[in-house]
Amino acid sequence: MKKLLLASTALVLSAGVAAADVSLSGDGWMGVQRDISNNFNLISRARVTFTLSGETDTGLGFGGSFRADNAGPAARGQGGSVYIEGEFGKLSMGDVDSAAQATMFNTPHIGVLENNQDSRITALGSTATAALYEYSIDGFGVALGVGQLTTGDQEVSIGASYTFDGFGVAVGYEYMENSPDHILVSGQATFEGVTATGFFGRLDGDDQFGLAVEAGFDEIGVQARAKRDFDGNDHLGLGVTYDLGGGATMGASANRVTGLGTTADVGVAFSF
Repeated sequence: MKKLLLASTALVLSAGVAAADVSLSGDGWMGVQRDISNNFNLISRARVTFTLSGETDTGLGFGGSFRADNAGPAARGQGGSVYIEGEFGKLSMGDVDSAAQATMFNTPHIGVLENNQDSRITALGSTATAALYEYSIDGFGVALGVGQLTTGDQEVSIGASYTFDGFGVAVGYEYMENSPDHILVSGQATFEGVTATGFFGRLDGDDQFGLAVEAGFDEIGVQARAKRDFDGNDHLGLGVTYDLGGGATMGASANRVTGLGTTADVGVAFSF
């Protein structure tokens, strides 16, 4: 009887595993960083991501993803996300972007170690747990986002984008109760391996705007970006990468912010 029970249990477990679609991926990096205080630091990290997916009998897709280091928050809806999608669009919940973030064209990272200093597009974003609805057809996309319903400061965002023949434009609006509204416009153009991205945002009478260019030449990538933030600080970043193949990429970058200083790094990033 025990042997029969064990065999039956093994059969059920193996059938469940066969029916599930769970995959693992990972990323990591290692390198040397010069921080804003002119100190040189060794930096490294390794992360694993779980990606889950499935399909109902009627053809609806569903799934989710979370990083292993965010497993606890993901179980509470505050890390990672889950979704269901079909011809009606895609509905996601969890630690999701605002609708403006989901539709905008963002400026690139420079190098491989995410040298940022808030030098990319700044958005209000959303707090977890939030909901994001997305729908796209023939190059046109729309999105609607709402924050957690029980929080004191309600969040609502909308976004729309349109892409055609290597060009794209997007507009987004973010509302957060007891905070200024944020309007964001972005655009992107790609031609023969060169991509240019520009953006403009207005928040409570203050503006942010910027421009970035990235290009690829075989294994070599080059990135440049400039930004004026809401406080009037100027950001300038330059980066270069070299694809080693097999998921490994070398890179170096430097990013300067007026009034704050310059950060720089060199290292290798990995994708698994």
